[in-house]
Amino acid sequence: MTATITAHAAAAGRARDLAELITRRSPLHPAEDALLAIADLLTTAAQVLEMPRTPNADGTAPTPPKTVFALADAQTIALAHPTAGISDHVMYYVTAPITGQVPPLGELNPVSTQRARQETRLRNRIAAVAAELTTVTDDDTRYEVLEALLHLHHKFDRLSDSVALDNARPCNRR
Repeated sequence: MTATITAHAAAAGRARDLAELITRRSPLHPAEDALLAIADLLTTAAQVLEMPRTPNADGTAPTPPKTVFALADAQTIALAHPTAGISDHVMYYVTAPITGQVPPLGELNPVSTQRARQETRLRNRIAAVAAELTTVTDDDTRYEVLEALLHLHHKFDRLSDSVALDNARPCNRR
């Protein structure tokens, strides 16, 4: 995957902001070690993205493999430590300036109409905030938008767990 140097700088800024947000959550948190490990990996990704590189003739530059590996490791830690409250999905927002996309969230398929409404509302809020992230031009606003996305994705993960439990109830089996 290739992108412009400007896209790499945008991705680095997002990685740094997420690292700071996660580090700020870590003191006295039961999953402090996991949070700090994720933040360290995001910082590594940012540092690699900020390294000077010579663009190709068409102005694009390859995505550094070390960045991809650092983000994949951060996702693995987030998945292994759900109590950390960090959705693995937020790592995709780091690379979105490079890849041009964030993969869609998985379908929850709740049996309950109440949970289905909650899912729809939450998906719409995530989509709106993610769209705002693509238009952000200043660092402070980017930080706030990423903080909102962290919160919304955490809520989505909690809803996902709730839907799984609710759908597994004998009275709700299809």
